[in-house]
Amino acid sequence: MYALRPEKEVVSIYNDDFTTPPSRPPYFIEVYRCVKVELGGCFNGPNAYPVPKKVEEIEILVPDITNKVRDPSSKKNFYKYVVYNHTACTCGRLEYRTRKLYKTITNNEVSEAYFNIGYSKNPVNLLRVCDVCNNPQPRYQLAITQWHIYVIPPHKYLGYQLCLPGCIVIKNSSSKVKIWLMSDKVKLVTLTNDISCKAYDGPFSSVQYGASNFSLARVKRDPFSRSKK
Repeated sequence: MYALRPEKEVVSIYNDDFTTPPSRPPYFIEVYRCVKVELGGCFNGPNAYPVPKKVEEIEILVPDITNKVRDPSSKKNFYKYVVYNHTACTCGRLEYRTRKLYKTITNNEVSEAYFNIGYSKNPVNLLRVCDVCNNPQPRYQLAITQWHIYVIPPHKYLGYQLCLPGCIVIKNSSSKVKIWLMSDKVKLVTLTNDISCKAYDGPFSSVQYGASNFSLARVKRDPFSRSKK
């Protein structure tokens, strides 16, 4: 078993917050990210984070969604985004890992000809998969956002399940998770997981489950916040 290895995660092609910029189509893909550290895989300290040793670039081309409503004689806009896929991991600084999530492109606008040639090579947009709302998707976040530097390497990141934006959360659940600190102390954090989802089927769609009534999944939700009761 490898001490450090990438794990599957569903991400937005635009940023790590699961959000979509104005005038862009929502786009979510599967990638692998360095998040897992077995005990003894990294030593405590500033270089204790799982970071990519090798990466692949995933290029995605998208149109401006306002192209269809513009004057036909006006120029259409198209854009390129690059997401990093981690293929091998090592120990390093968090800042390096952050730079290896999304490639910074000074000007990401491309020509219509470039878009037409490369669009077919795009990875699958999970929102176009017919049953994607049947299950929550794997996500990862720093275990303690403000004090993660004091957390031992195997507990730096916690995995959780999240319904994609546009899907309806039917049920979620919160549990206490033990986080070990370098001081040998244990901190309890509340982790919220989406358990089941369904497709959005109208503006008044909601699902009654027990005493709770869950509405549309939020675009960004903190998994360490309290669940609805």
